[in-house]
Amino acid sequence: MNIRFFAPDTDAYVSSVLKHLPEFEARSGHRVTANIIPTDEYFSNRIHHHLQGHEAADVYMSGPVLLWEHLEGGFVESLDPFLATASPGYHFEDFFDTLIRANRWTGRFGDRLGTGPLLELPVNCESYNLVYLPGELERLGLAVPQTWSEYFKAAKTIAQESPTRVHGFGQRGVDIWHTMYTGYATQFWSYGATDFDATGHCVIDSPAGVRATEDFIAALKVSGPPDWTNQRWYELALDAAQGKYGLLVDSDHYVAFFEDAKFSNQVGKLGYALPPAGPEGLRKPNQWTWSLVMNAKSTEKASAWQFMEWASSREFLLQSALEGNMNPTRASVWEAPAFKQMTKTWGHFPEVSRTLAEVQGSVLVTPARNYLQVATRWTQALREAYLGKDTVPHALQRAARDIDVLVDRS
Repeated sequence: MNIRFFAPDTDAYVSSVLKHLPEFEARSGHRVTANIIPTDEYFSNRIHHHLQGHEAADVYMSGPVLLWEHLEGGFVESLDPFLATASPGYHFEDFFDTLIRANRWTGRFGDRLGTGPLLELPVNCESYNLVYLPGELERLGLAVPQTWSEYFKAAKTIAQESPTRVHGFGQRGVDIWHTMYTGYATQFWSYGATDFDATGHCVIDSPAGVRATEDFIAALKVSGPPDWTNQRWYELALDAAQGKYGLLVDSDHYVAFFEDAKFSNQVGKLGYALPPAGPEGLRKPNQWTWSLVMNAKSTEKASAWQFMEWASSREFLLQSALEGNMNPTRASVWEAPAFKQMTKTWGHFPEVSRTLAEVQGSVLVTPARNYLQVATRWTQALREAYLGKDTVPHALQRAARDIDVLVDRS
C-alpha cells in the first residue's frame, strides 16, 4: 500500500519523519511517498491542489488557523474512530490535555476549541516565551521584564545603549497571518483585549486593543527590528541565535536553533522566562500546535492511520525531539532521561516551556473557518499603523469592520 505524506521543507519534525521512513516501511510493509514543498508556499495555505485528485495526500501537516480552512474545504477526517482502534502501546492519554483540546472543534463559528471531533494529532507545539540576553541586561542594570511595560522600557534602553550591536526586541513583521499570532497576540490578550466578543462581532478596536497596539507600534519604532516589515520567522530565529536582540517573545521551539552551535553563538548563554504580564497582571500566552491530519479525501485511511500512529507514538516523538523537534507534546518525552540530559544546560527552558505547553498556553483566537483572512487583515492594520499610513485606532477600526463582513459564521 502506498501512503502519501505532504509537508513543508524547513521543519525539524518533518526531517525526522523523512529520516526514519525506511523503518516504518520495513515494519508495516507499506510504502510512503513524501511530497515536500517550500515553507512559504506551504504556510500560505494555498495547498488544496495537493489534497485532491488521484495523487492527493493521505496525511499532511497543519495547525490551528490553517486547519480550520482545510476543514471548510472538506480535507479533514475525524480521528476519533481511529483512536478506538489504536494499539495498546499508543497511550493517547500521554498527550497533554491542553494540546488535544486545541485540536478539537465543532467547525462552527462561536464554538470554542475543546469540543467536537479530534481533527489532528499534535506532534510539536509552540507557545511564546521570553528569551533574553542575561549579559546585556546585567550590563545595563536591567531586571528580567515581568510586565509588557517593563519589556518595552528595557528594549528601549538596550536599543539606545547598543545601537550597532543589539536591537531592543525581535518581532515578525511580514504581511502574512502569523505576524499577529505570536508575540503580539500574547501581548494583546494579556492587556485584556480579544478578537471577537460574545455576540460574534470583531472588537480588536476596543480600548484595551487600541492601548495594546499603540504600545506595540510605538515600541517597534523605537527599539524593534529596523526592517520590521520584512522580518520572517526563520530569519528572526537565526538572528536571535546570533545575539542580535536583547529580548524576544516568540516561538519557544526556537530553542532548537538557540542551543545548537551550528546556528547559534549563544549556546548556554540565553535566559528563558514566561512572557510578560499585562497592565492588570494577566498573562495570556498564545499557543499553536504542529500536527498530523488525515485527509478526508484519502482512499487509504486505514493505512494512513497506521502511519499517523507510528509518527505520533511515544517512541518516535522522543526520537524526533532528540533530533530537534521542539516542543514535545507528550508527557513521557519531557520525562525521558535522554530528553532531560539534552536540555539540562538550557537554563530554565524545560520548566518554562513545559508550563506553557501543559498549563498556561492556549489557542486564544476565536476559531473560524476563514481565520486566515481575519489574521491577514489584522496584520495589514498593524503594518499600516507602523508605516504611518493610518492611526492605530482608525486602522483597527477599519480592520474590525472589514473582518465583521468577511468572517465565516457558518
